[in-house]
Amino acid sequence: MLQKIIVKCSFSGDQKVNYNWGLIMHGVLMEHLSESTAEALHGNNPNSFSQFVIPMGDNSLEWHIGIWDDVLADEIIKAITPLVNININHKDIVLDVLSVNRYAQNERDFLVSFFNDNKPCRNFKIEFVTPSSHRSGGEYVLFPSVKLILQNLLMRFDTVSSEFSIEDEETLLQLIDDTEIVRYSLRSASYNVKGFSVASYMGWIIINVKGSDQLARLVALLISFAEYAGIGIKTSLGMGGCRITKMDYMNRK
Repeated sequence: MLQKIIVKCSFSGDQKVNYNWGLIMHGVLMEHLSESTAEALHGNNPNSFSQFVIPMGDNSLEWHIGIWDDVLADEIIKAITPLVNININHKDIVLDVLSVNRYAQNERDFLVSFFNDNKPCRNFKIEFVTPSSHRSGGEYVLFPSVKLILQNLLMRFDTVSSEFSIEDEETLLQLIDDTEIVRYSLRSASYNVKGFSVASYMGWIIINVKGSDQLARLVALLISFAEYAGIGIKTSLGMGGCRITKMDYMNRK
């Protein structure tokens, strides 16, 4: 089951929300889970959830949580849904919970929505709404590539799916070769994790998929999964939050 939870909050005071609050809300989530679950998540790589914070103007925010493990989803839902307020003690802030919305889709329905698509989408806009980064060759990567994005999403989706897997290396290479970034508007960013600044990027890219319809369906599936899983490293700590838009038509001139 693929699930998203969006928690809308407001608060009083002079504090300003920014995307680094994702690290704070990761701590909030761990506090509300059982000790055994929190300990298991600390040692689990990749994690089976992502979360990030989007500032929504003065004194308000949206907290997004994506989950693709049924057992963990049940515990998170039971912990988060009843919340009326959230105490952030070290900032002396109380968040008032305005709403908690849950969206769920089982794996089979998710897969069918792509594989039964007679005319698959071939253009997608990926908005990186919180800082995103990758590790390659021991270094942080400051610019996204199709290879890094698709490999990252495939690795995570393989931990979700009991019905679908791309085990053929040749198929993965074909996905990468037939997918390209055709437009972008990106800027450098940084994300602070326990006193360490992670070099990152934010903004948007548009990708185009060539090749067969079946290949386009596979890319569409992986890109759409990014709204649950995020893209890149440290997505459970607030990085890599994404918004995906299908583009039916694009003038590339």
